[in-house]
Amino acid sequence: MKNLKLFFSINRAYIFSFFIFLISSLIFSFAFPIDFKIFSYCLIILFFIFLFIGIFRFFKAKKCLEKNSFSFFEKNLYERHLKEIFERKDKEIEDLRISSKLRQNDLESLLTIWTHQIKTPLSSISLISEREENYDIKRELIRIDDYIASILSFIKLGQDSLDYSFKSFSIERLVKDIVKRYRSFFIHKNLKLILDIEDENAISDPKWLGFVIEQVLFNSIKYTDRGFIKISYHNFILKIEDSGIGIKASDLKNINKFGFSGDSDKRNANSTGIGLFLVNDILKKLGYAYKIESKEKNGTIFSINLKKSDIIEN
Repeated sequence: MKNLKLFFSINRAYIFSFFIFLISSLIFSFAFPIDFKIFSYCLIILFFIFLFIGIFRFFKAKKCLEKNSFSFFEKNLYERHLKEIFERKDKEIEDLRISSKLRQNDLESLLTIWTHQIKTPLSSISLISEREENYDIKRELIRIDDYIASILSFIKLGQDSLDYSFKSFSIERLVKDIVKRYRSFFIHKNLKLILDIEDENAISDPKWLGFVIEQVLFNSIKYTDRGFIKISYHNFILKIEDSGIGIKASDLKNINKFGFSGDSDKRNANSTGIGLFLVNDILKKLGYAYKIESKEKNGTIFSINLKKSDIIEN
């Protein structure tokens, strides 16, 4: 059906011309005595000539359209003018795309340099806060450091490939190092920490997996005001469970979209909607399946299956 429409579209002028000739010939044949047999033969021959030309034009036009070429449509001034317009617009679009890409690269370079430079004064402030035992400042510095890490991760995820470094490491050690980083938040909010982790090694990228765990754990801390946070690892399944405010059922399907924070922005002004977007992107690139189970006011369970990774297998 699509090819038939294309055929009639390309040969519209030829088909109209044939029918006009046919109607005028019939009128002429009634007005003047003409041998009907000769007239029929002429019409049949003319029909096949038109059909042959139409089929030839159809296949030539189809081939040109598949190649995105205008070479077939250059036989009159109007079509040549259209070709020039399209070629000029294509060039303008390509120039804009290159300019936009260069601008994006410059912006990414600037952000990368800025995030690395700002870490130096933040480290100094962190040392001062520890010396003064000011845990309020320490907690805010951790927040800033997490935001900086999110910016760097977002930039790296936009590049062609991640700087993977797969190796064998202890899941328990990785989790404990991350928990230690957030210990002041647990103390400040009086949250109970439950660790139930099999003492075994896993093969993955500890840096990117660690970033994922940090983002999920910090979300749990942020939205849990009382109760517990449990981290478990059994049979290749890593779970982070909390007794926090949970996620609305209507928000679950959109929770990993860029900038989406759902109803959480009404409860926490610092919600950016970037953390789970990055988590989703990283886990997809690492080849790990995950799921989020949550009910409003009944906490959240974030599970990651570390058993298989397409990157390791390939």
